[in-house]
Amino acid sequence: MADKQRTIVVAMDGSEHAVNAFKWFCKSIKRDDDQVVMVYSVEVYDPMYATQWFNVPYSVDRTALKAMLEKHAEEVKKKLEQFAEIMRAEHASGKVRSTHAEKPGEGILKTAKDLNADMIVLGTRGMGTIRRTILGSVSDYVLHHSPVPVIICPPK
Repeated sequence: MADKQRTIVVAMDGSEHAVNAFKWFCKSIKRDDDQVVMVYSVEVYDPMYATQWFNVPYSVDRTALKAMLEKHAEEVKKKLEQFAEIMRAEHASGKVRSTHAEKPGEGILKTAKDLNADMIVLGTRGMGTIRRTILGSVSDYVLHHSPVPVIICPPK
């Protein structure tokens, strides 16, 4: 009896740690028939808090807001194209997609749930306990909230 095709979600933000985790996955445990989905989890509020329009009560410049959202969409598209190139460089086939969430870990888990994923692969920056507690950790969040196995690749 043949194994069923696995759906593997690989978290990708373009960092060295995320790229190394993807390369490790491809080299170590990827099967030829795996459905690989590389996910870029975009924080919803990033572009809004980075601009000044949010500080003006009762007034929103619709043209500026539209321009800001279009610029954000273009930035996400460019990143997805870069991630697709990373996938091609590793001779892996699959999909590259983005998801929007308040926290990156939430977006990764939502995508895994939506796709009925069998596994999540992600990298970690290797922060110490105190820094991780203060700053938060995407890998910790995913590990402790995931309904499927999670592989966390440590930094080189």
